[in-house]
Parts: sequence; structure tokens; C-alpha cells
Amino acid sequence: MITLDVHQSAQSDVPASAYADVVVLAAGTSERMGGIDKLMVSIAGIPLVAWTLRSVAAATCVRRVIIVARPESVEEFAQEPYVRALDPIVVPGGPRRQDSVANGVEAASAPVVLIHDGARPLVTPDLVDRVAAEAWTKGAAVPIVAVPESMREVVDGEIIRTVDRTRLYRSQTPHGARLELLRRAYAIQDPHGPETFIDETTLVQSAGFSVSTVPGEAQNLKVTLPGDDELAIALLGARALSSDLLSARADQ
Repeated sequence: MITLDVHQSAQSDVPASAYADVVVLAAGTSERMGGIDKLMVSIAGIPLVAWTLRSVAAATCVRRVIIVARPESVEEFAQEPYVRALDPIVVPGGPRRQDSVANGVEAASAPVVLIHDGARPLVTPDLVDRVAAEAWTKGAAVPIVAVPESMREVVDGEIIRTVDRTRLYRSQTPHGARLELLRRAYAIQDPHGPETFIDETTLVQSAGFSVSTVPGEAQNLKVTLPGDDELAIALLGARALSSDLLSARADQ
């Protein structure tokens, strides 16, 4: 791995003021949801993506929200009340995730950039802050959670081996990186080039930079398949109820 100059310039203390731009990816096609636009699924009367935007914008570290929308929907999306309330930058997405991320990063100017899936409405401001802090001090960071189930490798419907899950983790978003590191990574691995990367973390690693990890959150699920939205609705409803109860007790 490359020894980062960015590490040498990074401070150990996290800035007191907001120091991160968060790029929210909302340009997907929701193919695995069977044609349903998962970001527009209504949860307690507002679209799923609105919950996501509220959560990331509430993080202490966030200075500006940058939304990557479908090219044909940028103007319409920018006029939505829940979008306008954040005074964000809205940019068009590209043909691949990495193109969309690069478009969002190009609009960023804060020292740290966070990239978050619009379809992860259960992310907490605390996780956003922790990823940003780790990116500030280490250069790049990603939240991870351990794989709890036993793992099997299957070929043609038959189990061929059991996979040791001791060192297996699921990555989540937001991913975070110092802006100068991302620019250096992009100079080595052009995000608009022919090679396709699963996400920005793999692109950064492919460019020779190391990525640190922080503990993720079990509820920070991504709405990807039919049924995921129902789970998200239930979890967000429980969270809202808990918040209402705490507020009621505080007012007593």
C-alpha cells in the first residue's frame, strides 16, 4: 500500500466545525426491486430517500449535502420540499456507480467526502460522524459488520464447501475519504475509465491506498430486494415511536 502524505497532513483532533460533504447516491434504477422505485417508497408519509437525507444532514460533521440524481430527474428532484429544505447541490448521475460517485465528488470542496447510498434510510448521524472522523485521521474509512450466519459456497444448487466466516464482514455506507486522497486515487484509477469497481472503497484500494474500518450498525440495511422496504418501514416506525416516547417523558 502507498504511504499517504495525507496521513501526515491530517490532524489527530477532529475539527470543531463541520468538515465533510456527504454525497447521497439517488441515481439507481432499482432493478432488483421488480420495477418499484425504492427511493420513492412512502414511509410514514415521506419518501424513503427523504429519511436518508434527514439522517445524514443531521450529523455534526456534515457541511453540505450533494445529491446524485438520475440525469432526466435532476431539476424535478431538486424542487422536492424535502430536498429544498437542505439547500443541497444536485448533480446528474452516470452509467455506473463509480461515475455517479465521481460526479458527486467533483462538486465537493470539504476536506472529507462521505458517500452514502440513498437506499440506506436507517443510518444514524452517529455513524456518519464516526466514519468522517476516521477518514479525517486515517485517510479513508468504511463501516463494517461481522457476518453472523454460517457461510456456504454453492454450485448448481449443491453445497461444495463451508466458508470460514471468522474474518468475513459486510461493508456498509457511508464510505469516507479525505478529498485530496480521492483526487489522488482518481488520478491513478480513472473512475470514468473502462474498469468497473464495486464501490469507491475498492477503487481507492486498487489505486494503492489503505482503507480503515469502523464498527457499522446492524440496522443500517440497504433496501435492495422486495421485502426490504417492509423491514425498513417497521424499523423506522419503531425508531420514531421510541423518539416520541422519550420526548413525551422529557415534557412531563
